[in-house]
Amino acid sequence: MTPLSTKDIIIVVVVLLTSTFISSLASYFLKKSSPGEGGNKLRMLISPFFYLGGIMYVIAAGENIILLKMLPYAMVLPLGSLTYIWTMFLSNRLLGEKITKKKILGMCIIIIGVVLVAYGKGK
Repeated sequence: MTPLSTKDIIIVVVVLLTSTFISSLASYFLKKSSPGEGGNKLRMLISPFFYLGGIMYVIAAGENIILLKMLPYAMVLPLGSLTYIWTMFLSNRLLGEKITKKKILGMCIIIIGVVLVAYGKGK
């Protein structure tokens, strides 16, 4: 692959951040549409959150295709782990889940891995 220009790097960062955020938000909406344990699973099909989550996953997948055109496959998938970081913050903000020391440690490990993959340039 040819080296990325500054403009391409900016595009990659913006697309990566938006695709991982949208993917995380899509999971939240699918959870919101879920009937819960023992609930009527068919009711999920009439929930607008179910369709919103599905549409958001399709958008995130489209953004992933853009990334796959610009970066090696071996980089794109590990960079997608940023979704877990967004999920931790969204679950705290929207669902009241606690951010524990273990979760912060896991987030730091993910960030270190993403940085290593990004600087390794997929080699």
